Amino acid sequence: MKNISTVSDLHMFCRRSEAEGHMEGIYQAANEADIFVLNGDTFDFRWSTHQNTEDTVEAAVAWLRDLTEHAKNTDIRFVLGNHDHVQAFIDKLKVLVEEKENLQWHPYYYKYGNAMFLHGDVANKKMTAKDLENYRSSWLHHEQQGEFINKVYDLAFKAGVHKVVNKVAFPTEVIVDRVRHYLDDIGEGEGSDTTHVYYGHTHVAVDDYEYKGQRFYNSGAPMPGIPFNIIKTKTKAI
Repeated sequence: MKNISTVSDLHMFCRRSEAEGHMEGIYQAANEADIFVLNGDTFDFRWSTHQNTEDTVEAAVAWLRDLTEHAKNTDIRFVLGNHDHVQAFIDKLKVLVEEKENLQWHPYYYKYGNAMFLHGDVANKKMTAKDLENYRSSWLHHEQQGEFINKVYDLAFKAGVHKVVNKVAFPTEVIVDRVRHYLDDIGEGEGSDTTHVYYGHTHVAVDDYEYKGQRFYNSGAPMPGIPFNIIKTKTKAI
């Protein structure tokens, strides 16, 4: 049995993220796990507080390097989300995994035993693997947002609009059905050995939601007023 911990949607470098306040727990979970999965949108290149994409890339690589050195005996798996699916970062990530033996990256999903980890942006609508690939391609060279739109989002967050929007736009039963559609397309849905599915993207925490024989989990996001959990489980290789 392997101890696996996972988090998603840290949105590091976005000024509305509260990930910094959870770092002690994240580092501890990474250090104690056999496998630690960063399940997408770990970084946020669209809403970064850094001057430009290049500076954000350097900060992201530095953080990942620090994590791998802190949790030297842990197999760290980095799954890309839409907000960190940026070409400049991917290029650096490919170099970093060559340097760090305990770090691997996955563009769309990572599977271990009967557990599947994917970011969850496949649930924007019903998507196939090809649909997801096409959607992600639009993020590869996405531009960083400016100060004005950041202030608009700050006001929306202070008003709690994000909490309402997330729940209305991402009802669990609809999201899970869309995730399952993607899993069926890649052969990991009905009839497969995948029994537990961990996803993010929606910022809505989900704990053990059963759907058509599979169980679904979402860690939420460290954003103001939103539940966030480090999910811990035990899984054996098949």
